[in-house]
Amino acid sequence: RIQILFEDNKMATVFNAGPAKLFNEVLAEVQDNLTNFEGSGISILEISHRSPEFTRIIDEADKLVREVLEVPDNYKVLWLQGGATGQFSAIPLNLISSKDEVVDYIVTGNWSKGAAKEAEKYTNVHYVIPDTGVYTGCPSPEDLNFSPNPKYVHYCANETVHGVEFQNIVEAGGRTLVCDMSSNFMSRPVDISKFGMVYGGVQKNIAPAGLALVIVRCVIVM
Repeated sequence: RIQILFEDNKMATVFNAGPAKLFNEVLAEVQDNLTNFEGSGISILEISHRSPEFTRIIDEADKLVREVLEVPDNYKVLWLQGGATGQFSAIPLNLISSKDEVVDYIVTGNWSKGAAKEAEKYTNVHYVIPDTGVYTGCPSPEDLNFSPNPKYVHYCANETVHGVEFQNIVEAGGRTLVCDMSSNFMSRPVDISKFGMVYGGVQKNIAPAGLALVIVRCVIVM
C-alpha cells in the first residue's frame, strides 16, 4: 500500500490495495447529511430502514448499479452485510439443495481458495484445476477440468494478493458461473448476463467498506 501524505493537511493521493478513496464531492454530501438528512431534522444514521427516505436511497443505489453495469431485468441487486467473505458460505447455502451436489471452484489465489474451503463445509467441492498453493497466473481454457453437472462454477476475477486477474470471462460450457469481482467491480464493462451471480465487497470501487454487492439471476435462487 502506498499513500502520499502532505504535511500541510491537504487531502492525500492514495494508491491503495485496500479501501479506495472516495470523491471529495461524496464526502462533502455525506458530511452535509450526517446530522440533518435532506432537511428531515435527523441524521442519515438515525433514519428507519423502513422509512421513505431510506427507500429512496436504496432505490437510487439499485438504479445506478443497473445503469452502470447494464444489469438485465431478470437479475436482483442485493446490498448485504459482511463484505465478500460473508458470501463464501452464503453462496453454497443458498445455491445448493443437497450436500450430495457438486460445485466447481477454480482456485487461483488466496480469495478463491478461501471460498472453496468454506464451501467444503456444506457440499462436495470439485477443484477445476489442482490447488498447488502456487499462484502465478490464470489457467488456460484447455486446463480447466469441470465436473459434468455442477450446481455452479466459482472463480475470483482478480486475486489481489497474488496479482492474478482473468482478462476474459471464464468459458464453462453453459454451466452457471459465480464470480467474486471485489477488486474490479465497475472498473470496466462486463456482461452480467454471462453469470448466474456476481458479488464483491464494495470498498474497492463503489462505497465504504462493510457491505457486499450481490447481483444474482432470479432463477438460480428460486
